[in-house]
Amino acid sequence: MRAPWLALAAAPLVLAGCAAIPTSGPIQQGPEVPDGQSDQVIRVIVRPPSPDMTPTQIVSGFIEASASFEDDHAVARQYLTAQAAASWDPSAGTRVYDGVPNLAANGPATVDMTATQAGSITADGRFQVSGPGRILSESFTLDYVEGQWRIANPPPGLFLARSDIDRAFRSYDVYFLDPDFTTLVPDTRLIPAAGAGLATALMQALASGPTDWLAPAVRTALPDGAGLAVNAVPVEEGVAVVDLDASVRLMGDATRRALSAQIAWTLGQVPGVLAIDLRAGGQVLPVPGVPNPQPEDAWPGFDPNAMPTNAAPYAERNGRVVQISGAVPLSVPGGAGAGVPPLQGIAVTLDGSRIAGLNDQGALWAADTRPGAASVDLISEPGQSRPSFGRGTAAWVVSPDQELKQARVDGTVYTIPVDGLSPKMRVESVSVSRDGTRIALIVRRGPRTFVMMAVVVLREGVARVQTPVRVDDRLTSVIDVAWAEDDRLLALGSEGAGTPQVYEIDLARATVRSLGAPADPLRVTAAPGFPPLAASADGQIYSYAGGPWVALGFGGSPAYPGS
Repeated sequence: MRAPWLALAAAPLVLAGCAAIPTSGPIQQGPEVPDGQSDQVIRVIVRPPSPDMTPTQIVSGFIEASASFEDDHAVARQYLTAQAAASWDPSAGTRVYDGVPNLAANGPATVDMTATQAGSITADGRFQVSGPGRILSESFTLDYVEGQWRIANPPPGLFLARSDIDRAFRSYDVYFLDPDFTTLVPDTRLIPAAGAGLATALMQALASGPTDWLAPAVRTALPDGAGLAVNAVPVEEGVAVVDLDASVRLMGDATRRALSAQIAWTLGQVPGVLAIDLRAGGQVLPVPGVPNPQPEDAWPGFDPNAMPTNAAPYAERNGRVVQISGAVPLSVPGGAGAGVPPLQGIAVTLDGSRIAGLNDQGALWAADTRPGAASVDLISEPGQSRPSFGRGTAAWVVSPDQELKQARVDGTVYTIPVDGLSPKMRVESVSVSRDGTRIALIVRRGPRTFVMMAVVVLREGVARVQTPVRVDDRLTSVIDVAWAEDDRLLALGSEGAGTPQVYEIDLARATVRSLGAPADPLRVTAAPGFPPLAASADGQIYSYAGGPWVALGFGGSPAYPGS
């Protein structure tokens, strides 16, 4: 995420004759608002072992001391035998627990630990959510060394509480490319805040390639085997010096531009970096169109959060699709705006050239937004889920028998396999990311519905969806989901017996934040740089700009381009 949402004032915007929020005119870049992640590292004061501690106290002290990253977890190693302290690898991954772990002695020299597992952080920094009720368990064996108990078999990696994660890690995006090399895709990592050399760590991550989960859906401009010629990225007077292998000089101009975008966007997150001095084998690497050093914001065209010029929300009013681009909503050209047939549950392509929606029976129709363009029946079977476009022009829906479908402009309909779902899970609705590489799924298992995210993999021009993973462990009933930014979702749902609300889901940390909701919400939509919108059962659309949800006017099925 390069910048936070713009907070647009919620002036009445309307579908029924009231005034509208501004949707045209120049956009001014304001100061970036902190997202709650302070750059300041909070030092954890941990206690070394004291004489006569019991085995249980030793294990408890070790777990607490693991939260301190100073001197490669030097205090935590004091709780281990000399051999274990030398061999223990805290970088092998992190298991994250909620609450307080339970420790119980199991004989004179064994302590069993159990806790509710919230998730894990892989060695390459990706947070993985654990399913509800997952229990973390480990058994520690201790030796009696010179009159003191010490742990002899520490498990590789760390045990950390959720609060430790928020304090000890910062989230950053390592940028790769979509299959067409046209837009960047974030691969979000958690990196220890106390680690040295953020610029170096990010470039090492980029050179190592995407995480295993994202890898099938993305590409990189860096040649196979190429990396940093000098394993450090010094930052001097705002300029990050990136010296790559000499083999990078063999790349063509288009590939150099794509690689520059990857590097500039990745290193642009480092505080103080204003430009990139790009080199290969110690010599300047020329990149067409930019100087060297190149500004860190030199590649706006690759922005995964870019919205079209004069983008505006759309809605349905009495079966007609309207664009809210001024004081009075205007019917879009073509059959969708004429209401032939009346549509609901609409979606709009990123460039606004095509609209898809459902008729009153739930059949899928689509129409171009040009005068005289007729609506076309793409899937006549009733009961389809609301459609989603993401980056492309093919509409994605879920059929009544829970099959994922992709309906293309030429009328061809593909059944898209979803690989990796449990046999007891059923997909109910989808939302494709605006970079086209990922898809959010509303999945049902028994009485619960929750959000999963999967990658979209193209093979010989045909898509597959694979490796769905949960994005949170709190929501138990989800009605709708939308992409707010490249690394954030909005979900309309509830926790347990709570009433439906709109929740923001941070995909880096799997954290959930409630934004509240209007009464009886039915649908939510979102877009980078625009306020979230929600439709309610009272026939109005509501907007959220950081305070209470504000009614904008009558209508339904709000949608932003790329929805």
